[in-house]
Amino acid sequence: MSYLHEASISKSRKIAGYSLSILASVIVFLSGIMKFTQHPSTMELLDRLGVVEQAFLIGVVEVLVVVCYWIPRASNLGFFLFCAYCGGIVVGELLLGDVPVPGLAIGAMVLVGTLLRKPSLVGWERR
Repeated sequence: MSYLHEASISKSRKIAGYSLSILASVIVFLSGIMKFTQHPSTMELLDRLGVVEQAFLIGVVEVLVVVCYWIPRASNLGFFLFCAYCGGIVVGELLLGDVPVPGLAIGAMVLVGTLLRKPSLVGWERR
């Protein structure tokens, strides 16, 4: 039995849920890699936030959140960590004076993608 989705959901729901979840995961994972490699545009944003010294640590957190999200037995914890991290993305965008569209979009993809695959997290399971 997979802990990444529930057996009772339809194939189309499973595909949509995995598609959204994978897209959000790839975005955040690559963002973490960009912090490891100190990509100039990423470092400029972190400098504007005043956290450029913590770039490596932030990258580690991003990668660990995504890895935890995709470990079957830890996926529920990973989901909540991922949602919390998306809240941090939104706060960072607001502090920069930007409209937090990317953070909200990634958060929505994680939320909708996970709930499509695991409706029991919020009581959406069929009875």
